[in-house]
Amino acid sequence: MTTPDHYARVAEYYDIMIDWPARLARERGFFTELFAERPVQRVLDVGCGTGHHARLFAELGAETIGLDPSGPMLARARALTPGANPTFVDGGFTAIPAQPGAFDLITVLGNTLAYAHDDYALRDILTAMRAKLAPGGRLLVQGINYDSLLSAGSRWLPLVTRTVGAAEYLFLREYRMNGDRGEFTLVTLIRDPAWSQLSERSTHLPLTGDLLTRAAASAGLRATRYGDYARTPYEWKTSPNLVAVCEGTS
Repeated sequence: MTTPDHYARVAEYYDIMIDWPARLARERGFFTELFAERPVQRVLDVGCGTGHHARLFAELGAETIGLDPSGPMLARARALTPGANPTFVDGGFTAIPAQPGAFDLITVLGNTLAYAHDDYALRDILTAMRAKLAPGGRLLVQGINYDSLLSAGSRWLPLVTRTVGAAEYLFLREYRMNGDRGEFTLVTLIRDPAWSQLSERSTHLPLTGDLLTRAAASAGLRATRYGDYARTPYEWKTSPNLVAVCEGTS
């Protein structure tokens, strides 16, 4: 991944914005079932951020590596991790620190794969990940529903408010189409005690269900698409997310 480190300035507030206990409580059942369906001994979490999913995978019994290009995010991930598992490595999509066939599961969560530069880069990324999967291994991709976004043109996520000590935080998040690219804008308002503002914008590849399916097929992967972690069938108009479980076709 060669995009600028859009998370360098927001790393300090990232774990305030996301209610990780509530999120992991919602998602734990899905990952527990995924691990139970076939043995999962080694996991690579690409775009691991501050490491919450990586620590969940380690808790479920897997030797886990978290990979991310943001130094500040990795610094926080390491500070939040008490033991030796998971480990965290600085790197982008294809800088995978392992030999071919090393992982039973590779995860790319939180809209991370949309940072691919274009369709060709997406194919190359998935091909590189396919090479690192062990026989029977799977790739899990999760992001927003870009099919719905392309239809609507923009999508505001719910306002997030938090209070930490004497400080108050408001997080405004918008996805918007700009030509053939998606834009994600995050505005952070902080009162501690005076108001200050931080704004970050990044561009995304609109990762529609069909685009992901085609790119996965070109990498030798078959994608089964869901609309959420409850494995509800993917509906392009109404599903909140795109969750794809991909496995090798040969």
